[in-house]
Amino acid sequence: MGTWDVHDPTIVHDAAGFTMFSTDTRRADQNHATRGIQRRHSSDLVRWSDAGTALNGIPADAEEWSHAGGLWAPEVVPYAAGYRLYYAASTFGSQRSAIGLATSPSLSDTFTPQGIVLRTDGVTDQRNALDPNVVIDGNKEWLCYGSFFAGIYLVELNPATGFLKDPGDVGHRIAARPRALNNGSIEGPFIYHSPVTDDYYLFASYDSLSHSYNIRVGRAKTITGPYLDYHGNSMIALDPERANYSGTKILGSRHFAGEHQQLLAPGHCSVLDLGTTQYLVYHNRLQPGGRPFGMVSQLHWTTEGWPVVSPNHVHSVASGHPVLPNAIPGDWDVVTFTDSTDVIESQSISVTPDMVQTSGSEGCVLAGVGSGAVWQEYDWSVQKERVVFSGLTSEGWGVLAKRQV
Repeated sequence: MGTWDVHDPTIVHDAAGFTMFSTDTRRADQNHATRGIQRRHSSDLVRWSDAGTALNGIPADAEEWSHAGGLWAPEVVPYAAGYRLYYAASTFGSQRSAIGLATSPSLSDTFTPQGIVLRTDGVTDQRNALDPNVVIDGNKEWLCYGSFFAGIYLVELNPATGFLKDPGDVGHRIAARPRALNNGSIEGPFIYHSPVTDDYYLFASYDSLSHSYNIRVGRAKTITGPYLDYHGNSMIALDPERANYSGTKILGSRHFAGEHQQLLAPGHCSVLDLGTTQYLVYHNRLQPGGRPFGMVSQLHWTTEGWPVVSPNHVHSVASGHPVLPNAIPGDWDVVTFTDSTDVIESQSISVTPDMVQTSGSEGCVLAGVGSGAVWQEYDWSVQKERVVFSGLTSEGWGVLAKRQV
């Protein structure tokens, strides 16, 4: 089965392995979309098998409110009695949306609907109850949500119930783009707290899911914000002239020389934290509007505390390993992202020994390329291991690079 038709994925790890939850889509082996959140299982993050749907259809209250034909953007978090699954119900382009809650004693059992947590109608205000992300922060829990229109919001939950702490509270805005820009195209929020930097990182997807999605990140000292990008600019960026410059862009559409396929519109990411290693979980496409598929790529961190992502899909749970400095010089294919949503073609760059400064795998500077992490991992495009680099330019744009083989 693999990860074809995976959209808006999240992965939860337990003693039985890894369970991926994703949006209801039409799978190639079916003539209709699933209804109830797709579910897959894996023991290694690479080979995935079908595990049915998490719910038996669309909960009646969510369907009645939103007229949804499927459920979107699942979020699954543990609690005392098992797991809570949050889902979004809506129709494309609508603000008549709902975020619902279901529970289960395990990841493999069927989840039981518990009701609607939050709903919007597009009339009362311009929020949109989509793309739930739940953050457990000490003894508090928060719901981060939003899609287009008014942007991304954060509201406190009651940890005992999983519903809003204060019924009727809508929270406060932590990220937004100007409405003049495709109705404020920002969605798919995910907040990750790093125990290493003690910062909170807000990941979000900008632009169109069909062809121009790209992943941006801002960070804050507290979960409530403000979230700032590499240049210290707020993720609430309402100036149309600066709309493509807010948020630190770490991943976009790209194509490496010699590879048969370009990877388009990476987006709606989540972070899988396994303690010593973190992974970015997201979807891609091969062509505009084409079938989505899930990807899992290892996250690394710059010495300045910014996340950067591997250019490759993971090969095993522990696939990457350090390289010696003398393995770095040579010819590299380098993708440097910009404010453009177009596919970025790689450029060939010769890295000489004097261009390399390293203080460990995650303290690498390639002069004229960027600063970030260098390591060796399996590359599916050449079916063998190669040295790769991921980082940021001095202007704060994401860089992905592969040493030529």
